[in-house]
Amino acid sequence: MLPRSLSNFMNAFTSSDHTSYPFATTNPKDFNNLLSVYLDATLNPLLNEKDFTQEGWRIGPANPGQQHEGEEPAAEKLVFKGVVYNEMKGQMSDASYLYYINFQKHIIPGLNNSGGDPRKMTDLTYSDLKSFHAKNYHPSNAKLFTYGDMPLADHLAEISRQFEPFGKSTADTTVEVPINLSAGPIHYTMKGPADPLVAKDMQWKTSTSWLMGDTSDMVEGFALRIISSLLLDGYGSPLYRSLIESGLGPDWSANTGYDTAGKVGIFSVGLNGVKKANVPKVKTAINACLREVCKTGFDQGKIDGLLHQAELGLKHKTANFGMGIMQRLQPGWFNGSDPLKMLAWNETVEAFKNKRARGGYLEGLVDKYLVNDRCLTFTMKPEETYGTMVGEEEKERLAGKIAAVSQSAGGDTEAQAQLVKKELELLEAQSKAPTENLDCLPSVHVQDIPRQMERRSVIDARLGGVNVQWREANTNGLTYIRAINTLKGLPAELRKLMPLFTDSLMRLGTKDKTMEQLEDLIKLKTGGIAISYHSTTSPHDTGSATEGLSFSGYALDSN
Repeated sequence: MLPRSLSNFMNAFTSSDHTSYPFATTNPKDFNNLLSVYLDATLNPLLNEKDFTQEGWRIGPANPGQQHEGEEPAAEKLVFKGVVYNEMKGQMSDASYLYYINFQKHIIPGLNNSGGDPRKMTDLTYSDLKSFHAKNYHPSNAKLFTYGDMPLADHLAEISRQFEPFGKSTADTTVEVPINLSAGPIHYTMKGPADPLVAKDMQWKTSTSWLMGDTSDMVEGFALRIISSLLLDGYGSPLYRSLIESGLGPDWSANTGYDTAGKVGIFSVGLNGVKKANVPKVKTAINACLREVCKTGFDQGKIDGLLHQAELGLKHKTANFGMGIMQRLQPGWFNGSDPLKMLAWNETVEAFKNKRARGGYLEGLVDKYLVNDRCLTFTMKPEETYGTMVGEEEKERLAGKIAAVSQSAGGDTEAQAQLVKKELELLEAQSKAPTENLDCLPSVHVQDIPRQMERRSVIDARLGGVNVQWREANTNGLTYIRAINTLKGLPAELRKLMPLFTDSLMRLGTKDKTMEQLEDLIKLKTGGIAISYHSTTSPHDTGSATEGLSFSGYALDSN
């Protein structure tokens, strides 16, 4: 559809218990085309076996193009292949991803690996794929979300037309829950790959996690997100100071934060790059910090800053605003929460403010959920031979699969010839794909595209001796600004330091404000300030250019 569409976005996202297929376009004809194709492709796919072997997994020669007629391929030339298989091999070789996915498996055992575990992927058959689709890809098991200014009635008409051939089915409402931590602390340590770019004595990863409340409680969930931000975000946050600033580790582990993807929320705090001797100190420091927070409470100015950021997030409507709403709704929606209640943002914030006004609300939640030993401490230790172990496991698994093919084919030679033949047939099918007749697919034509684009007037002015351009538009109560400070005659040796300079500017504080004070002020008054290197070619002379610093940000009109 890419050459037939004006789409802004087309993709698919896999999660542990659902897959979403989002698309976006500003053209009505294009939207109807994409809606019809997406519905048909998900509900009535061809699911050819060659698609399964190409995208999923197969066994074939590593370099089929180098096989010559009459040559007998050697067994060692056969390897596991497949787009998703190799993609997930790469993912699972990343230490942070491996840590996160294994943490999820241990705290919620019923969840699936959203991308697939290569060690299990080779057990999947073409028949399994077809059965899975027939069972799960049904309108009764689907949720639809649309956002924008096009008539909803038109969308519903097309959806109804494609849903009509299906009868009613029972939806899968299974909700996976975490393990029981009520009996006390659980400790688990796994082996993982060593990172060659990290010092050898700083290879450990460790985190501590607590189970929170039911994520369908919107007000408490909002309060817990506020708590997570207060504890973790920014250089002045308590846990940042206790863990990172203290030198226990350089950055947060992949699972750090408040996770609302499941029926029960999970709050985790952890570090990468920890020395072996410091691993138990991390949990000790976390517990001490949380107890101190309960005693001293949270700063009201920081809470106001976070509420201000939440308000800005609702008003700041970027091109992916609708996508953001969809991704925010999906986890709770699939876990039984009411999406309309999840969208009742103003009511949730007002209820939070009322509870907060009574005093001790946030500190009470910290005491209720976090100041206890009902937790899971999950640690990954480096193993120098981890890559070799993974390679050996794959080698043994491959040998077993080839032996099974040999048994059914009548011998090793016959099996290898069969696998090479299938690989060559797949290559032939792939070579024909670009010339496949796609006339059945709808397309956007010239007459479907407006001849005139919407134009916004720009006003040129001078303010305090500085050239200013004003563009008036409906910005939902926000003002956006971008300022360019040009630099003339910048030496080449300084130009290469500009990325470091711009990255450092917002981390140093000012003459009369610390970094923490400046960070709090930015959160309280703006939606953020960004500084970057700017360069642009002159519209009048392509041989000349202007360079400098770009300052950008946005704020409520009242600020």
